[in-house]
Amino acid sequence: MTTHGRITRRFLLAAAGLGALTALTGCASSSTGGSPHKVRLTHGPISVPKIRGELDRTLKAQGVAVEWIGPFPNHAPTLQAVATGTADFSFGGSSTPADQAILSGADLVYVAWAVSTPRTTAILARPGSGIEKVADLAGRTVAVNKAGLGEFLLVAALEKYRVPREAVKVLYMNPPEASTAFASGKVDAWSIWQGFREIAEVEYGARPIFVEGEELDRQIDFRTYLVRREYAEKHPDLIRKVIKAYQADTEWQNANYRKAIELGNAVSKYPPAVIDKIVSHGVEERLSFIDDEGIRQLQYGADWLTERGILTGRIDIADHAVKL
Repeated sequence: MTTHGRITRRFLLAAAGLGALTALTGCASSSTGGSPHKVRLTHGPISVPKIRGELDRTLKAQGVAVEWIGPFPNHAPTLQAVATGTADFSFGGSSTPADQAILSGADLVYVAWAVSTPRTTAILARPGSGIEKVADLAGRTVAVNKAGLGEFLLVAALEKYRVPREAVKVLYMNPPEASTAFASGKVDAWSIWQGFREIAEVEYGARPIFVEGEELDRQIDFRTYLVRREYAEKHPDLIRKVIKAYQADTEWQNANYRKAIELGNAVSKYPPAVIDKIVSHGVEERLSFIDDEGIRQLQYGADWLTERGILTGRIDIADHAVKL
């Protein structure tokens, strides 16, 4: 099986498991979940904090046991797990689906947010597609994740280069599905983030035609952690310990970026060329507790998304944020 096949199969298996998880948690919505002495953290198929183990050891030294729930293919299903009481923290994913989850009725609150530099999410074109620039997307098919980072970036790109949104055929797909569709030529372009982006570039010869950090003046979508409102009210000290542990892990990853990517590769099994391409971007993150600046930035992003119909309504971030 190819590297792409192994990775895609792993992601698809993770996604398939979500249906069973949802069925099991459907009756758990009234549960408060969690314990002052135990925290249930969600993780994706690749999670450096989980693999490295230092976060577990840090919290254990403070009398807190960690249970990892997952893997989840992207942020949206972790939000569902938190909202239904199956987990206590979302795993630090995109703020766009988090906003939409709240708009859809999930009583979640932001407790931490992160700024990334550089921002490497990109729109990729297939080799031989004839797509050289954003304007060439007119009449073509583009894969994005709905109400997520991929859709946001496509909308921003079309707006910047004045391409009517109706001129582009958008296919809503989760990353594993989109990866298969892109590789097989069923879609012409793909709006996607780190990891999947570099695989497509190395293994399929994809070329970025729009890179977030190079094209947009400011960040719209942010990495975020959310918990249930009730959980935030009952366990503020525990949340502080968890976020501080995540901050320490983030600082370690910034200082040891190649090592962090190589740790993740114990799961991903990326070819060396993919690892080298990821490392070459040198992404650093600053993870902070929610504060006034975080609320301001998240509100700007949410308003931008609402004005363009990516979110189904307006959200007041201050009403769904807890400063700890």
